[in-house]
Amino acid sequence: MPIKALNDRKKLSADFNEANDAFIDEVLAALQAGKMPPELARAYLAHPIAMMHTDGAQAVVNYFDRMLAQRPNIDWMPGD
Repeated sequence: MPIKALNDRKKLSADFNEANDAFIDEVLAALQAGKMPPELARAYLAHPIAMMHTDGAQAVVNYFDRMLAQRPNIDWMPGD
């Protein structure tokens, strides 16, 4: 594997881990604050992992970024 590709892969992995940690923290905080029921928290925590199988880690990072960009008032309810 060329060096650039290896470096890009390491950066994506680090970006994913940071985004994943931040997203999990927000979901847990919302759950603890009573802003979402446990069933919805489980769905939010499981959904990005399912996305990884078809769209790759970058799609998951983008999803986390879109959700976290709504801080401090994240709209946790699914739908439009």
